[in-house]
Amino acid sequence: MALFEGCFAAGVVGTAILTYRFFAFTMPPQAEESVKRRFLLLFWWILGIWTKLRLKFSNKHEMQLTRMNIPPRPNNLDTITVEDATFGGVPVRIYRPKNAGDHPLPGVVYFHGGGWCWEVWGGYDEILKAFSQLKEMVIVSVRYRLAPENPFPTALLECFAVTQFVLENTQILKMNPENLTLMGDSAGGNLAMAVMVKMLSSPEEMPQSLPNFRKLVLIYPALQAVNFKVPSYQKYRGSNVPSILSTELMMKFYVAYALGMETVDYEELLRNSHWTDEVEANYHKYVNIENLPASSRDGAEISSSPNIKNPGLAKKVNKCFLNPLFSPLLAHDSVLKGLPDTYVLSAEMDPLRDDSFLLVNRLNKLGIRVRHRHWDGMDHGFLGVPSLYVNCHKGWREIVEYLVEDS
Repeated sequence: MALFEGCFAAGVVGTAILTYRFFAFTMPPQAEESVKRRFLLLFWWILGIWTKLRLKFSNKHEMQLTRMNIPPRPNNLDTITVEDATFGGVPVRIYRPKNAGDHPLPGVVYFHGGGWCWEVWGGYDEILKAFSQLKEMVIVSVRYRLAPENPFPTALLECFAVTQFVLENTQILKMNPENLTLMGDSAGGNLAMAVMVKMLSSPEEMPQSLPNFRKLVLIYPALQAVNFKVPSYQKYRGSNVPSILSTELMMKFYVAYALGMETVDYEELLRNSHWTDEVEANYHKYVNIENLPASSRDGAEISSSPNIKNPGLAKKVNKCFLNPLFSPLLAHDSVLKGLPDTYVLSAEMDPLRDDSFLLVNRLNKLGIRVRHRHWDGMDHGFLGVPSLYVNCHKGWREIVEYLVEDS
């Protein structure tokens, strides 16, 4: 009887805690599909508690313990063929419509998200199959190696190797060399932008005879690790934010990608304590809060400068953070002027929101044809949850509509 009463009491307490957490997440008025999001965030919170418990008894890096190894599902579609291969020494998965024959199709090279740390490559399987069905195209999805075991520039170099292989072999892959798109989401958006920057800033590595990408698609990309005092980073801090990606988690991703198994004081990063005179002189213009639209400033202070600088922190992180291949928003204007037509998707409830606004502002000034689709009622990662969000399907359809324009 005592055991039953104890279990019952524990159940009541547990239910009360979960109910409190369910309603504790701060949902702004414009949040869409908020009930579904609360369930997802509750699962995320439970996963975080479990990870903290495991960390107490493990010598592994936090990113290793939270890594989700999602295997690809068996192909159950009659209209899509799926093939695993290796391009440039890097594993890839190729999606191709079955009825395409030998006719060359539009081609997409896709880099998955997951903070450069999480093995979520297989979780994109159903999405990319559906994407390939919406418009007949050949998609190459890249399985790059992950941080913290493989820090920067491993993922970038592997994505670049696959990109180069695809451009050199469009005929074999039955891709239309005049209709190629480079695409990625979140950390994959960072990699897509960084690959473009590397191609444009190192033309000697890309033979002139190779085709060019016609379009670049960046889905809530991570573009700069310099100014963490932009409003979106400050707004979406803490455990009650309406997004699976909090500012604190993004800091951990950046540091794992830059430093591998080493860690730093994340709070100091959020105060921009890694700033130096070099940052102020050469890079502030690219990440200046004044370049954001008034609606995104949220009444934030305009100054990005830290109250106290930490030279030790700067020495540790800025070798990566100030590299345009790590923070592609820092690339020189002469490089960005070579970008193809660009589609940028951002979500309001996302610490990375302002990166997109800063990029769009800059590309507009440079005369690049850029389309910015901002989802005011959605959060980071919503395009990756087709079973949960109706807007996931709508978002992918809009991207397809963009790709078929002028084709």
